[in-house]
Amino acid sequence: MNIDQYISDLLYKHDCVILPGFGGFVGNYSGARVHPINHTFYPPSKNILFNSKLTGDDGLLAHNLSVSENISYEEAKIALKSFAKNCENKLKEGKTLSFDKIGAIRKDVEGSLVFSQDNTINYFEESFGLPSFVSQPIIREKIHRQLEKKFIDRKPIPQRPKKKRPVYLVYLALVPILFFTGWYFLPTGSDDKNMQESSIGISTGLTDEPVLTKKETPASKTETPFKETTITPAEHTSENASTKPVPGSNSAIFQEKKPYYLIIGGAFQFEANSKKLIDQLHIKGYDAEYAGLSRHGLHMVCYLKTEDKNEALMNLAIIRKQDNPTAWLLKRK
Repeated sequence: MNIDQYISDLLYKHDCVILPGFGGFVGNYSGARVHPINHTFYPPSKNILFNSKLTGDDGLLAHNLSVSENISYEEAKIALKSFAKNCENKLKEGKTLSFDKIGAIRKDVEGSLVFSQDNTINYFEESFGLPSFVSQPIIREKIHRQLEKKFIDRKPIPQRPKKKRPVYLVYLALVPILFFTGWYFLPTGSDDKNMQESSIGISTGLTDEPVLTKKETPASKTETPFKETTITPAEHTSENASTKPVPGSNSAIFQEKKPYYLIIGGAFQFEANSKKLIDQLHIKGYDAEYAGLSRHGLHMVCYLKTEDKNEALMNLAIIRKQDNPTAWLLKRK
C-alpha cells in the first residue's frame, strides 16, 4: 500500500492533505519568477509546506485510500494510523523520511521538523506543460556608441559659399557722382555767382554751417526808408534762384537716404555673445555684422543688409528654412 502516492495525487486538486496523527501537507500558490543569477524562468507553481500541528483526521485521505484499495473506511483509518506511527519512529531514530514526489522530512539540531520540497514536481494544474527554461540576457550596445556610428555614416555637409557683396553698394557709390554732375550743368544767373561759390565751398569742405542767402543776411543797424519799386522779370528770376536750396547741403543729403533692411539672427544682453554669433555666421559663409542696439537695449546681429526689399524677403525665407527659423526682418532709415 503506497500511501505516498495517494497523498501526491490529492495535492493536485486540494490545498491541504492531512496524515492523521502525524501532520498536514499544505499547498500555497506561487507566481512565475526569474532567477536573477542563472536567468532561469519558472512557471507558476504550488509550494508545498509541512505543518506538524495539523494532526486531526478530516477524512479526505482515508476516503481516497478506501476507494482506491477497495477496503472499508475503518480499515483505511487503521492503515493510516500505522503508517503515521512508523514515520514517527524513523524520525526519533534520526532518519530522514522521504515521501515520493513530495519531499523529505528530518529533524534539525534543536529537534524541530524540517521539510524540503521536491521541486521536480509542479502541483499547479494550470501550469501543465510549462517547464522551466534558461534564457541568456540580451547584450545591448550603449547609446553613445550608436550615436557615434550614426555620425560616422553621415555625409559631410557642404560648406555654403560666401556671398558676394550686394550690387546696391555700387549704386550707392554712383549717387554722389550723379548728383554733382547734375548740379554742375544747372543754369544760374549772374547774381548767383557769389552764392554758387559759397555752396561749392560748403560741399567740398563738408562743414555743417548754415548758408545765408540774400534774404537771410542780417539787417544793418541803420534802417533805410521804405521805397516802392517795380520788380523786373530779371530781378524776380534772381530772387527765385536765391531761394532755391543750395545743392550739396545737408537737407539734400538727407533726402537721398533710402530705407534698408536687415535680417536679424539674434539679440543678446551682452555684446560678447553677439560677437560669438557673428564669428559662427562668418564660418557658415554669411556676411554677418553687428546691427546696433534694439529699443530694448539688446545687442543685435544681422545675417546681411540690403536696400532691396524683395531680396531681403527672399534671403529671409532661405535663412529660416536652412539655418535659423527665428530670424526676422528689421527696416531702418
